[in-house]
Amino acid sequence: MSILSSLWLILLLSIRIAAFRSECLELTAVVSDEDGRAKFECWEMAQPFVRYPTTGEAIMGLADVSNVSYVVLPPKSKEGLHKPPHPMFFVLLSGRAHVTLPEGDDELWIEAGVNGFMIAIDIVGDGHYTEYPSDKPSVALQLPFSEGRIPEYRLVKSGVCTPNPAPKLSDEL
Repeated sequence: MSILSSLWLILLLSIRIAAFRSECLELTAVVSDEDGRAKFECWEMAQPFVRYPTTGEAIMGLADVSNVSYVVLPPKSKEGLHKPPHPMFFVLLSGRAHVTLPEGDDELWIEAGVNGFMIAIDIVGDGHYTEYPSDKPSVALQLPFSEGRIPEYRLVKSGVCTPNPAPKLSDEL
């Protein structure tokens, strides 16, 4: 299996099940507003789902990515206030992440296998906070967009895509 095929498989497995009922994928993006403050937006990606050749659905040509990183994040760790080094997809393969903003009460819970796929493009301003509350390491892929080109999308709303429930502490991965 080629690396590109493996990445598509991982992306497909990371997308929340509800996305398969729609023609296009909805993803939460953390972006910078015109004043450099981080905020969440719910995006609908422009490329629609199509029938996958064997079974299921896929989004072909979702985005061009480069310099993919595999990251292991320690249990119960915090990244503190930070910005992504490049506009990118963030795919959580195991564990969970809790993303908050310096201003406001908005939060994004990311859980592998449930809604483990987001976009991080808040590369100007202060950025956002991320903590990994699992008792085990969280593993993620960072997939920077080639040449910083963000894939086409439609803004669905300000704030996170729903549903975005906080995981129960007893649901440890």
